[in-house]
Amino acid sequence: MGTGAFTAAELDDRTANIEVVNDSAGLIGLESGSTELVTDSGGSGGNELMIDFNPSGGGNGVNPDSTYQVGGLGEFDSGNIFDVPGVPTADPSAGEIAIDTDTSIESNHAFKVMNQTNSTKQIEVTYTPNENFPSGARLYLVAYYEEGDDDGNSSQEEGLVVGDVTDGDNPKAASIIFADQQYSDPVGSGDEFYVTIIVDVDEVESGTDLGGSLTVRAGSHDEFTNADAQT
Repeated sequence: MGTGAFTAAELDDRTANIEVVNDSAGLIGLESGSTELVTDSGGSGGNELMIDFNPSGGGNGVNPDSTYQVGGLGEFDSGNIFDVPGVPTADPSAGEIAIDTDTSIESNHAFKVMNQTNSTKQIEVTYTPNENFPSGARLYLVAYYEEGDDDGNSSQEEGLVVGDVTDGDNPKAASIIFADQQYSDPVGSGDEFYVTIIVDVDEVESGTDLGGSLTVRAGSHDEFTNADAQT
């Protein structure tokens, strides 16, 4: 039997099937809910999820001294909602800011994230603002994963907040994390989680930019946040 050594080799014509699809059809899918403030027609190709509080044919942004909520929080545990987004909890928490805790998030949400692969995946969602939020402005993204552990460990509920309402070193408040971490579960094949948006502002100046960009990480991503290591 030979050693298997060779100086050159070529294996031709293996098939690669790689297609660019709309966000909603991707392996990690993103799909807007039934709200005009979140669409599936963003990006230069018109095929990306986009949060847009400046819809055509109407108003142009949020009012000063106001709270806007896109989506319900009906399935949230009445106690856990006050621990979102993470411990140490932001002050105020999502539960204190929310103005609709009765409507179902499963039927009324800003958007959902779907694991459309054949295996369980760790998934993280972050929000990077275009500029630092001023004092008195905050944005919450609050998520619910029905298949998460519901034994009181709050792994069904996750959230993040942008604004000066929490310790900047608290990783649980900076990301939505469904993973093999404390108080969290990864997302099973074919499962999805739902996200509600809450914008809360005090007497902030007109023209303040609260926009930014969403990042969704999945799998063993190099930049995936390990909140356990930082707590």
